[in-house]
Amino acid sequence: MTARRSRDRRPVPIRTDRDRALLLVSILAVFIVGWAVFINARSIFALAEPMMRAALSAWVSIGVTILVTTFSFVFVALSLVSVQFSPRIVRHFWHRDRFRALFLWSSIAVCAFCFVVQFGENSSLHALGLFLGAYQTFVLFPLFLGYLADNLNAATITKSIADRTVAEIDGVYDLGPIDTQTEVADGTVISERSGFLEKIDADLLVQASRRIAKTHPESSLRVTNYLGSFIEVGSTLVTIEPPVAIDGELETLIRKSFSIQKFRSFDQDVEYGIRQLVDIGIKAISPAVNDPTTCVNCIHYLGVIIKELSTRDLTSRTARELANHRISVKEPSFEQFVDDAFDQIYHFGRRDHVIVRTLIGVLTEIITSVGDADRLRILAKEVAEMELSELGKHDGETAFATAEQRNYVRKSLVTYYRTAATRADAVGESELAAEYRALQSAYSDAIE
Repeated sequence: MTARRSRDRRPVPIRTDRDRALLLVSILAVFIVGWAVFINARSIFALAEPMMRAALSAWVSIGVTILVTTFSFVFVALSLVSVQFSPRIVRHFWHRDRFRALFLWSSIAVCAFCFVVQFGENSSLHALGLFLGAYQTFVLFPLFLGYLADNLNAATITKSIADRTVAEIDGVYDLGPIDTQTEVADGTVISERSGFLEKIDADLLVQASRRIAKTHPESSLRVTNYLGSFIEVGSTLVTIEPPVAIDGELETLIRKSFSIQKFRSFDQDVEYGIRQLVDIGIKAISPAVNDPTTCVNCIHYLGVIIKELSTRDLTSRTARELANHRISVKEPSFEQFVDDAFDQIYHFGRRDHVIVRTLIGVLTEIITSVGDADRLRILAKEVAEMELSELGKHDGETAFATAEQRNYVRKSLVTYYRTAATRADAVGESELAAEYRALQSAYSDAIE
């Protein structure tokens, strides 16, 4: 394939408000057809006719309750969004939102219709009111609850703002000269969507690799992004080495191997769970929340995750399977997992001796399961990067105001380095063990 240009690439929305609205209109049409069939089934209609007015009156009360509850949810959602993000984001819920408009106005219309027709004598309209009420209760209301939960998510709000801004740029400005556009070389497959790399379909990628191997047996595929990383339109997904030309069908097959969504998920993405616990921990120790106990809880569970990872071969089963087909996948290292788990929490909690002690205690527990010298060094490096060496001196300047706080942290460090030295001896690293014992002694002697 000759070099192509990314000028024709456009962001493809994952799911639009128009799609939702059209789906709901289609479901409404099904209910209308059901009503038409019901009133023409004379025997069934005659059997239900005496009970319809009472049923409709009962449903009017239920429908009004649902409508009031819905508006309460909307106002609470607007308040949360305004406080958490920005008052200007409130328009995200109202501007050009077809689903929201369809739900609210159709709910009002259904309630008004049912309220009016219950006083009439037309049984067919009573039946229509019940069918529309069922549509509101069992279709619109549950979907709207999911819609609110989805739209309160920061990822949804930021994506919506970005998509609308990019669409406006596309409508306002022309593309620049072709010479300024980025060329896409042979052997490179780029993304046509923006979002998080949720998962990789190994089977589709293997199919693509086999098709390439038929004509270019020496070629291999290299996935360029981690699972969970953010992909932009035009970003490279796969490179073929050495570069070879591929047809559009094969390029589409490779692109379909990558699920790019607006949310990360736990599917294949271990770092996502770590990220969530870190976010909760950071928020808990922020001045606005001031809940260090929750942060401590998060640190302990991060320790559970990292301890489990410390005993595993971090080449995933999917990566090993793909490697058999000359496909390499980018995966996080043990050091990346450790840094992701603890660096940010320490950064924001380094002046709280409870947070620091908990971090050191968790790292001490993780060390007990490490049977590899490299991973032992990584954990030791994590403590060294806390820059607590001043605690090894009697007169060192530290972030902790009282001698009691300083001594608590020193005792945690003494336990940590004692455990680290024991593990270093166990893995045959005597020099490393001696270094850790020297640090243990320094912190022990500095206790006031």
